Amino acid sequence: MRVAGVNVLAVLLAAVAIFAIGFLTYGLLIDPVRYMASDGIAQAAHEAVGDSRMAYGVVMPLMTAAFMGVLFSWANVSGLVTGIKWGALIAFASAIPGVGYDWVYGVGDCYAPLVDSAYMLVIHMVAGAILASWK
Repeated sequence: MRVAGVNVLAVLLAAVAIFAIGFLTYGLLIDPVRYMASDGIAQAAHEAVGDSRMAYGVVMPLMTAAFMGVLFSWANVSGLVTGIKWGALIAFASAIPGVGYDWVYGVGDCYAPLVDSAYMLVIHMVAGAILASWK
């Protein structure tokens, strides 16, 4: 099924892949205490908010996949390798600089932004591979 030239199933699969990579990265691979300390998040602040925002976690993967799908449709991006390259380009053009702003104007050290930047690069490349392959 396509909407405005975008393969909806590819968008959904890319969003699921992004969410899964996020779970692996932030849920299993890194130490959450070290990450929060690096990002300048106090334990008391984390406990006050808790998991109250977790339900919104599906929004960003869907937005990333959907808008990458639109860009790929407009630019006629197809093929696995081309999708990976475009995904990396989008990550370096937009997502990673956004992470950089958080570090520049934040209070933490560079651990969390490096983790976040690597995550952004990987998810954009994976989403790009899926979206461009399912053209």
